[in-house]
Amino acid sequence: MMKNNLNVRNITIMMVVLAFTFVFINACKRESYTLATTDDVNITGYLDRYPDQFSLMKQIIDRSGTTGFLGAYGKYTLFTPNNTAVTEWLKSKGKAAVADLSVEEAKDMVKFHILPDTVATNRFTDGKLAQVTLYGQYLQTGAVNQGGTTSFIVNKLAKITKSNIRVGNGIIHVMDHVLLPATLSLAKSVEANARYTYFAQALKETGFYDSLNVSQAAVVDTTRRFQTLILESDSALKAAGFSSYASFKSRYSKTGNPKSHTDSLWLYMAYHISTGPTYTPDIITSPAIYTLAPKEIITTKFSGQSILLNEDEFNGIVEPGVEINRTYSDVTAANGVQHEVKKPFSIKVRVQAAVFFDVGDQPELRANPKWRGASAASIFIIANGSSTLQGMLFNNPAKLTTPTQYDYVTVPATPRRYNGNDFLNLSVGPNTARAQWLEIKTPMLVKGKYKIWVCYAQNGNGAITQVGVDVGRTGEQILPNLVDFRQSLSASGVVTANSALASADPLMLTNGFKRYIATTAEYAGTLRGEQGVTGTGWDTMTGRLVGTADIQTTDRHWVRFTMIPGGRESNNNTWIDMIHFIPVDADQNYPRFSTSATQFKRP
Repeated sequence: MMKNNLNVRNITIMMVVLAFTFVFINACKRESYTLATTDDVNITGYLDRYPDQFSLMKQIIDRSGTTGFLGAYGKYTLFTPNNTAVTEWLKSKGKAAVADLSVEEAKDMVKFHILPDTVATNRFTDGKLAQVTLYGQYLQTGAVNQGGTTSFIVNKLAKITKSNIRVGNGIIHVMDHVLLPATLSLAKSVEANARYTYFAQALKETGFYDSLNVSQAAVVDTTRRFQTLILESDSALKAAGFSSYASFKSRYSKTGNPKSHTDSLWLYMAYHISTGPTYTPDIITSPAIYTLAPKEIITTKFSGQSILLNEDEFNGIVEPGVEINRTYSDVTAANGVQHEVKKPFSIKVRVQAAVFFDVGDQPELRANPKWRGASAASIFIIANGSSTLQGMLFNNPAKLTTPTQYDYVTVPATPRRYNGNDFLNLSVGPNTARAQWLEIKTPMLVKGKYKIWVCYAQNGNGAITQVGVDVGRTGEQILPNLVDFRQSLSASGVVTANSALASADPLMLTNGFKRYIATTAEYAGTLRGEQGVTGTGWDTMTGRLVGTADIQTTDRHWVRFTMIPGGRESNNNTWIDMIHFIPVDADQNYPRFSTSATQFKRP
């Protein structure tokens, strides 16, 4: 998923995380950090001014040969330990003084404490900082409560005692510990931990041990310099029935060659590895983790304070996921980060199935008492210049200042029959005063080829749109048939006079149209369909084929409606009801639907 997807989800979930953090922090006394301004021209000048606190750090900088650039113009952030912290660090290394450090040791220490940018505490996150240190590893920041006082903490170790000291070439944060870079690769880290003997052996047999044991400098593919590994402990695998590594291997390795990319054990391990350093806050704010298993992803969900992987809903059925064990997660290695899950998980084998998506069935709408209520009502989906739905994006929401032009409507006053008796009412068009494009996030789609149908209520003031899937993202597809929301079913060539004939449905289908509301000639048990077969209004609920999409990954995707000239641009009368994703070799005409959201199967 690309930027548009991520922005909405990131903002929403980060608000949840921050809200929890603020409640936690406000329940105790917050430490008052010093926001200091100094007339020192540089970082080294500040350290020289306070030798009782920083003389040892200044000596290390001098020994490392980095005094020159830290005393020159630039933008840096120095996380500096005080003298007490440096003394303890030297003692832990068996050194009596800074002079006992080699130049390389001093240089590495300094580089690990410097960011090549000015990063104040207001840019700290609950997770890794955006910039990598000069050493080449990320720093993690967070909050810790001690004795009723909350402080910033770096790498789960060093408490910041004074922050945001502005100097001529950057910012200084003072800490009570020296930061220690990770020295083991992901592969070595797993191998050294007795919790993961199964996984260590599997990494070796599949060949991933070697690819996870390469220094960053030796990696040609820059996307692989950092990687993320999700681990399953021996105890979790034993609880799942694998009494030994041999039984685990027997279950998953089917070709006899675990290094083969077609072997199930190789795929199993590949499904636990992804490129890039993904810490738990990144997982929370990302819709999915893209793994090394070809075209396979791990979906993510933040529920309460639990991070769940692969907890998905397919056609109304929730598939339970696995929870990340946060105690053993966010463990930094020299070339990435590792996490642990509480239960084993593997690639889910799913059969492609049709998805009949009612666009008004969004979580935020469903939680509103007005959703599919007993009386006419509407819910605005634009508020304060932004979309109120995580699953819906607009290109210029700040300009969409009239909420009534963008709303969810239930129990509509018109004689049209909508699935679930609701629809989205939208003011869209190619002019800049309206939404020139909008995107709707789909339910989970199993990878495969689908014919995509847009189902809507015909209106003479509707827009004309081109439909695409994952526009601007990996796998972008623009579909060939335009949707003219002014067209009714009669645009298919079927007219009132022959609409009741058996040939009507095939003729409509041939021309890229279909009925999607059950007719009065159809029954689901004793429930009768509602859309007239003939007469006034028989053709107002239109299903329009926009094309065939090849969905490459099992995931939720984005459908974009881009408005083009030719339709009405001054009305909020584009009425979208459903989107159907039907496998290409499946029945395209049935099931049909009704105002009670009942499915009517083929007679």
